[in-house]
Amino acid sequence: MLPFPKRLLACFLPALLAVAAWAANTEISAEKPIINFRLPTFTPEGNRSWLVRGSEAYFSSKDNQVDVKELTLSVFSGKSDGRLVSMILSPAARVRPGDSTVTGDGTIRVINDEFEATGTDWRYAHKDRKISIQKKVRVTLHSEFKDILK
Repeated sequence: MLPFPKRLLACFLPALLAVAAWAANTEISAEKPIINFRLPTFTPEGNRSWLVRGSEAYFSSKDNQVDVKELTLSVFSGKSDGRLVSMILSPAARVRPGDSTVTGDGTIRVINDEFEATGTDWRYAHKDRKISIQKKVRVTLHSEFKDILK
C-alpha cells in the first residue's frame, strides 16, 4: 500500500493533468465572447484601483481593446481602505487596459456620493480620474447649497 501523500497524489493527478491540458488549449478569440467578464486593476501597493465587469466581452488584439456589454465599472480609492468612490454603468463600452481608458458612444450613468450624471458619447480616463460626457448631459448634485439665491 502506498503512503498517504502518494495515494493522495495518485487520486488527484489525473484531474490536475486534465486541468493543465485544458488551460494550455484555452485561447481568447475575437469571435467568441468572454461571458461574465471581470478585469480588476491594482495599485503598485496592491490596493484595488478599479474593477471592470460586463455580461460579455470581446477582445481585439489589433486595437488592444475589450468591447464590453453591460459595463459596470467600479472605481476605488486606491488606498488600503478599499473604499468605492464611483460606479460607472453603460450598456456598451470599449476598455483600453493599456492606457486605462473606457469610452462609449451610448448612454452612461455615473454614481458617487457627491453627484449623479447621465449622458451619451463619453470617455473615462482612470489615470486622471476624469470623465467627459459630450451629449445629453444631466447632473444631479447631492449637496446642500445654503443661501445660494441671496
